[in-house]
Amino acid sequence: MPFTGWGCSGNKRDPSGAWRDFRGLLPTVIGGILAICAGYYSSKFQLSSQVQLQKIQDQRQVFARLMGRKFTTEQLYVSRYEARIFSDYNEALWKLSGAPKDSLDLQEAQRWMRRSEDLTIDLAKNNQALFEDLGTVCALFPNTIQLRQLVERVYGFKSLGTTQPPTASAEEIKEWRDKSVQQLQTIVERNYGEPIDELLNYLSKQLLRD
Repeated sequence: MPFTGWGCSGNKRDPSGAWRDFRGLLPTVIGGILAICAGYYSSKFQLSSQVQLQKIQDQRQVFARLMGRKFTTEQLYVSRYEARIFSDYNEALWKLSGAPKDSLDLQEAQRWMRRSEDLTIDLAKNNQALFEDLGTVCALFPNTIQLRQLVERVYGFKSLGTTQPPTASAEEIKEWRDKSVQQLQTIVERNYGEPIDELLNYLSKQLLRD
């Protein structure tokens, strides 16, 4: 019997058959790879979209809070300094009448001063919330020079200087009170309202769209 090589000739595999098997599996393998890639990029896109939508929502929320905070800030400053004016007014009348121990003017001056002190506490709480919102703005919006300048104007809020009432007569003291109260709204708007308004106007142009 002639020698046919090692092993059983019946188990010998045709290389062309193996290639045909591989070519048959190739579409399945490629399809699986494409499915994995598609799933990965789909998940990545969905995650990116969710992050973008969340950022849009966060921007709008802090923008709305700033709009409300502007109104509250102005009202608190007006109320606080108005109370201070009325306290100084009644104190001036009390001094004008000789500073008697038992005086309604003195009681009114003290009452308005306590009101001013209470509003100072409320104002401090409001400003803390306002400054926290400014920090959120800086985190959510592009860090531009203009944004930093506008935010710094709000951070730089300072107390208003008030003039002392005259001491000549009750009529002059009353005139001082009325004039001070009349000017107060304009002064507060210029010093506190306008900086927030300018920031809101800038942010409205930077808001992301859906």
